[in-house]
Amino acid sequence: MRIVNEDQLEWKLADGYYRKVLLSDKDLESPGNVVQLLKVEAGSRIRPHHHQKTTEIFYVLKGKAILFVGNDQSLRRPGDFIACNPNETHGIINDSNDDFVLVVFKLNATKDDMIWEK
Repeated sequence: MRIVNEDQLEWKLADGYYRKVLLSDKDLESPGNVVQLLKVEAGSRIRPHHHQKTTEIFYVLKGKAILFVGNDQSLRRPGDFIACNPNETHGIINDSNDDFVLVVFKLNATKDDMIWEK
């Protein structure tokens, strides 16, 4: 068993967003599987990108933002689950006044699997 207190972890700046790795693949003893928190601050965004092998499952905890996957652009709010398969372009636009926070379950993730769209 592993218990994680996310308040004891620091937000790490990534490319336009912040993240906290709650459980690494080493913690899970499952290569390529990771659980992290993601925070997109008010007025910011995550640019369109895709992953060649990674499946991502998002669970919204806080805030409202447009999360787009493929051709779908929908306002997402707490309680929403979204699955994003490999090669599906996705990103987030947070044009609200509040931070947007979600849990991201990464399956089959590899280090250099994120491809930014132009």
